[in-house]
Amino acid sequence: MLLIYQIKVGLCLIVFYLLWKLLLSRETFHRFNRVALLVVMVLALVLPWIRLSLDATVQVAKPMVVLEDLLVTPDGAAAAQQTSFSWSVMDFATLAYFIGVAMALAWFLHSHWSLYRLLKQGRRESLPGGITLHVVPGDQSPFSYFKHIVISEQDYRDNPHEILTHEQAHIGLRHSWDVLFMSVVTMFQWWNPAVWLLGRELRLVHEYEADEAVLNQGINAKQYQLLLIRKSVGDKLFSMANNFNYQSLKKRIRMMSMNKSSRWNRLRALAVVPVIALALLAFANNKSVAAVVTAGVQQDNAVQSEIQSPESVQVEAATQPVEAEAVEMNTEEQTPVETEPQSKKVYNSVEQMPEFPGGAAAMMRYLQENIKYPPEAAKNNIEGRVIVQFVIDETGQVGEVKVVRPVSEELDAEAVRVVKTFPKFEPGRQDGEAVSVWYTLPVMFKIQAKPMPTPIPQQQEAK
Repeated sequence: MLLIYQIKVGLCLIVFYLLWKLLLSRETFHRFNRVALLVVMVLALVLPWIRLSLDATVQVAKPMVVLEDLLVTPDGAAAAQQTSFSWSVMDFATLAYFIGVAMALAWFLHSHWSLYRLLKQGRRESLPGGITLHVVPGDQSPFSYFKHIVISEQDYRDNPHEILTHEQAHIGLRHSWDVLFMSVVTMFQWWNPAVWLLGRELRLVHEYEADEAVLNQGINAKQYQLLLIRKSVGDKLFSMANNFNYQSLKKRIRMMSMNKSSRWNRLRALAVVPVIALALLAFANNKSVAAVVTAGVQQDNAVQSEIQSPESVQVEAATQPVEAEAVEMNTEEQTPVETEPQSKKVYNSVEQMPEFPGGAAAMMRYLQENIKYPPEAAKNNIEGRVIVQFVIDETGQVGEVKVVRPVSEELDAEAVRVVKTFPKFEPGRQDGEAVSVWYTLPVMFKIQAKPMPTPIPQQQEAK
């Protein structure tokens, strides 16, 4: 789920970056551009969580989740068949993603540790506004981070006014909060080139704002630009700080000499509105399509497994009876549609389906420990698949229980008995609210065939 969410966020960031680069990156209203960049990043994080509620009813395949193979034997034991563990493509992708997140987090912590060590060096001075100035030895590029400014001894002697004005502008405009936010987003979107490009654009806008603040203080533009050029090589930078000497120096100098953009150009930002609408529709439609595909694949696997392995017994959980079983069930026994008995509505399918405490594996263990093969059914060689349907109410309790496809009184009663002993589920949710949901559990009872004795070959009589 987290990986799918991050992919959706990544797609939004790619589209927003293209819009930004095409429509706003060359404009001179730097404060507006900074806000626009932060807003689109927040939108990218929020949009995948927004789910449209469509009034149209769409008929999709009946969903089914295969838990595991469960063998219910006449001696009363229930044991899961041995299945080989295999990694899917999604498993490998998830592992690679979290390795990347861990590496990004390690780099983030390393950068802050290096910054902390640097702030311990040199001498300190107090500046107005609660700012601490750290004058350090060596060839260190000036930078600021929250209420701290770091400057080398040489820069402090030669050009203190221009540099300190620039860094104080970063602090006054609270650029460090933007950098921190961007670092966290990049940590989880490390695989996405758009997030790195957006981060670079945001830092460049920070420099535009600080350069503008310096020039507004009456500092000569040509002299300031020469200082930037002189400081453009040979300095050590900190990626999470606001550096005086940052990349794209040519763009910064050109931006200082550009005419002010028209205020009407800000309306270009409205181009993001149709993109937001398309994103909401795309995510909603993708969810429906994914449900159909998943249901089809899992159902086909279940039917194929039963055909190829007649000795196996499967325990399956679904929101509706299995489609393959519909031909064997009377029309009166079909799964009910969404109903409203009295004042409580019972859903067939909801956005978040009910979940057994501990998940599917825990349900399997519970069935293994509690289900028994009825002795009378074993004695009479009765076997088959019992499909039990029950309601999980808004509190997670198992409510109405009924058999929608019976086999025999003994097997039916055993399946119902086990279902009634289920602990409280995590209830299903629709639009964020807990609701009652129909839940179907097919259970197959099968008597294992006893191996035939090997015949003893008779010796031929000697002639």
